[in-house]
Amino acid sequence: MKRIFQLKSFIPLAILLGCLAPMTLWAEMTDFEFYKKYGHSNKAWNDDVERGFASYDAQKCDEAMASLKQAVASQCQDALVYFKLAVCSEVAGTPYTALQYYQLAEEKLQKLPPALHRYQKDIYENYGRALFQSKRLEEAFPLLTRAAAVGSPSFGLYYMVGYLHAKKGNTAAALEFFEKALSQDISKAPPPILATVYREVAKSYFQNKDYEKSSDLVTKALQINPSDQESLQLKTQIGNIKNQQGIIQMIQNAEDQRTGGTGAPPPPQPLPPAASKLPPLGSTTGQDPTPPLGTVRPPSSNSGTNSRSPGTLEPLPIPPPKK
Repeated sequence: MKRIFQLKSFIPLAILLGCLAPMTLWAEMTDFEFYKKYGHSNKAWNDDVERGFASYDAQKCDEAMASLKQAVASQCQDALVYFKLAVCSEVAGTPYTALQYYQLAEEKLQKLPPALHRYQKDIYENYGRALFQSKRLEEAFPLLTRAAAVGSPSFGLYYMVGYLHAKKGNTAAALEFFEKALSQDISKAPPPILATVYREVAKSYFQNKDYEKSSDLVTKALQINPSDQESLQLKTQIGNIKNQQGIIQMIQNAEDQRTGGTGAPPPPQPLPPAASKLPPLGSTTGQDPTPPLGTVRPPSSNSGTNSRSPGTLEPLPIPPPKK
């Protein structure tokens, strides 16, 4: 696939805030209870952690960051604390700080028993998304593909994976994930981002010469963003190709009418008879007894005084004088 995709910053606040919603473990254990049982718990910072977790669950990132940073300053090194700080850093618009916290969270989460906490799955998408936003695409790719395999399906996740496959020239895989993205709930997707997805998927279908699907998708993109130049250009290209196909179809229809709809050329006319089947030249049948003027008369078989030598021209008869 031609590398025509443009990197867009598309992670809306709504997606990040979705990470803030409180969730319970299979055993209905809260994050703070999990922290006290499995995490880096200590009386020196437990109060800060508890306040930070409560603010995080209430989607109050500023308060959560203040409390959790205080716990980290007190030497707390907990996976859940790092993860929540990373998410809030993304919301605050500090992606570099978010990457640092995600890296620390990943290291700590790997040390937990498998499938013990949801963040052990969420880390792939969240860390991969932060790398994607920072344009560190090679590092983001394995994390996001892993997230697509084990994480929760979402519009944003599938779009990122599709985009990365497109950048690598994996046309089939890119189309698969773009279509998965559009099959998710897109009601909360920001319109400019949704228009971009429609356009990029339309480009993929265009390169696969599926002009009908490409046309449908680029029309949806233009309904959202009528002034997008790439979508307008693509729509023009599709229109030109359809016009060419229409002309070719008209020519084909005319040819079908001429040939009776069989598509085969008309049957050839019969050839004239072969020379061997023509009557011989020496035959007297139907022969004109009077040779043309100026032709050689064959020699006479009678020998007389008036006979001429073979091969002499017979003189034209002189008409009698008029009286």
